[in-house]
Amino acid sequence: MVEPIGSLGRGRSRRSRVDWLLVGAVTGLLILGSLAILSAIIPVPSHSHMIHKHLLAMVLGAVAFFFATGLHYQIYQEQWKLTYGLSIILLIAVLLFGETLRGSKAWFKIGFISFQPSELARIFLVVTLASFLSRRGSKIKSLGTILGVMGLSLPILFLIIKEPDFSSTFILFPVILAILFCAGANLLHLGFFLGCGFLGAVFTVLWVFFSIRSEWIESSSVVRYFMELSHPNVAFILTCLCIVGFSLLAWWFFVQLRIQIPWFYFVGMATAVIVGLILGNVMESQMKQYQRDRFVAFLDPGVDPRGAGYNSLQAQIAIGSGGFLGKGIFSGTQSQLGFVPERHTDFVLAVVGEEMGFLGNLLLLGLYLLLLGRIFQAARVAPDSFGYLLACGIGSMYACYFFINAGMSVGVVPVAGVPLPLVSYGGSNLVTTLWSLGIVESIYSRRYTFA
Repeated sequence: MVEPIGSLGRGRSRRSRVDWLLVGAVTGLLILGSLAILSAIIPVPSHSHMIHKHLLAMVLGAVAFFFATGLHYQIYQEQWKLTYGLSIILLIAVLLFGETLRGSKAWFKIGFISFQPSELARIFLVVTLASFLSRRGSKIKSLGTILGVMGLSLPILFLIIKEPDFSSTFILFPVILAILFCAGANLLHLGFFLGCGFLGAVFTVLWVFFSIRSEWIESSSVVRYFMELSHPNVAFILTCLCIVGFSLLAWWFFVQLRIQIPWFYFVGMATAVIVGLILGNVMESQMKQYQRDRFVAFLDPGVDPRGAGYNSLQAQIAIGSGGFLGKGIFSGTQSQLGFVPERHTDFVLAVVGEEMGFLGNLLLLGLYLLLLGRIFQAARVAPDSFGYLLACGIGSMYACYFFINAGMSVGVVPVAGVPLPLVSYGGSNLVTTLWSLGIVESIYSRRYTFA
């Protein structure tokens, strides 16, 4: 029960406006991450420069955190059109004038400072969707709500894919679904779009896998025929087959079995398959060769253990060699001798596992779970639907970050180039992460007081 207005101020005076558990979790992850980063970059000749950049990012991130904490979070709801437009402009600008790094044209470089607009665009997209859905009210379960969310999301997703930055896309798609679920969207509509995304991913992976299995292509005339066609022709043929197949399925249920299933179920399934094929075609056509190699290494790690599969295999070796207590900070052979690539960014978890052991990774997991728990607690006590959805979106995003980063370190998901926020090296990610957590603190500090 909400306290009477007259007692609201007294209630808040008795309760802390700061979520110290969240601050503690953030501090612990920053310390743990800084130790792992320092250990990972010490052998690098330019390590002093990298340390200075990391410290600068921590200072800027702390300023962003305290600024966002003090700023009322509802200002983002009022200015969502401005932030959404800024995201689009930055993503277009980086495609035209950005620097290419590791195969992606996704960076602005100003002096020794690099900035990745997609990091900011992710947060602004969450703000946009939270604002849009909080205003829908009784229309939240309508199909128009889902279409509106997709209409707002697709431009940003498309521009990020064009960089290409598939890791950001992998992060955003489940976050969009999570915000819709928390908002109370129709589960059938969510199932439809989840099916589209799943089928798009399946089609992309299958196309890549068949492209490197030349013996399968040579032994099957059907597979060879499809692989020799252009992607649009394949998508068109499969779409026609899909329409015919679902039409026959509907005829079987209605005429032969006399089972009256609503027609829109068949239309929805057929449409999901068609959209999935188109999405998979777009994704696959935009992939660079190194990104294809990552999928291949995930599907068949033994096909290229010294190439595409090297990163994941070495990370697993490093984590396994750490044992229970680890080899000690600055004493990891796999990380210190450079066997683990990208050990200070994407595979920082391997450094923690090797040098701090199972206990170190357990501590990191515990801190992350505490952080996520406090974010969702801020959502639970938010004073309005916008604050609730904003915190849910931010929490879902960092849950996806952790799952994908930890998963690729132990080989259960493809290597996607996803950092571990607050732990991995990377100025743009660290600053935007701390800023978004400051927004969560702003929501928590302005919560209702419950009796």
